Amino acid sequence: MRRSHTITLQIDYAYDLAYRFLMEPRNFADWAAVDKESYRPLDNGDWAGDLPFGFRHFRFTPANDFGVLDHAIFVPGETPFYTSMRLMPNEAGTELVFTVYQRPGTEDALFASGVEWLRTDLLALKSLLEARAQ
Repeated sequence: MRRSHTITLQIDYAYDLAYRFLMEPRNFADWAAVDKESYRPLDNGDWAGDLPFGFRHFRFTPANDFGVLDHAIFVPGETPFYTSMRLMPNEAGTELVFTVYQRPGTEDALFASGVEWLRTDLLALKSLLEARAQ
């Protein structure tokens, strides 16, 4: 089995509004470490842009009734590897659960660094959404 790491975050922002914001791929660059100037839609429904570690494509799960926001970030031409992202209502707020898996061949230190990048992105998302609530 692959090594995994799960991050949970409570966000003081209504679930339906959080989901509506996050299911729109164009909003990804507002909170993730992708360069906004390079981030753009592609003809096949994917998106593309520059991350601190290189140019990548992005593929997002279609809108659904279950709070599933899985997405893949991958090198063009490689097989997409989806990460699990879920939103759940938590009273008047939102619970976010994100699980990332260590890819085969990825060193432990690089995986740990990726987890920290992800934690930073998710905290930026939390701040962004909670600021919108005010």
